Parts: sequence; C-alpha cells; structure tokens
Amino acid sequence: MKRYEYKIITPLFKTEQKLNQLGYDGWELVAAVGGSLYLKREYNE
Repeated sequence: MKRYEYKIITPLFKTEQKLNQLGYDGWELVAAVGGSLYLKREYNE
C-alpha cells in the first residue's frame, strides 16, 4: 500500500522558485485553498 506525507505552505515571495524546488524534491501540488498550497509525496521509509 502506498503511503504519503503532506505539506501545507502559505506562499509569500518567490513562489515559482519554491514550487520548482519542491517539485524537484518529489512534492506534488494537489490543492490550492484560501491562499494555502497543499502538497503530497510518496513516503519512503
């Protein structure tokens, strides 16, 4: 069974650079609600 970890960020500055780095690190943007961005990536023990 796949397991995931989650991250919530509230972008302020340099959002594009931050999201590109998070994507490189394996994070996937799954939702944007009320100014917060919700990301997930597969959890590898």
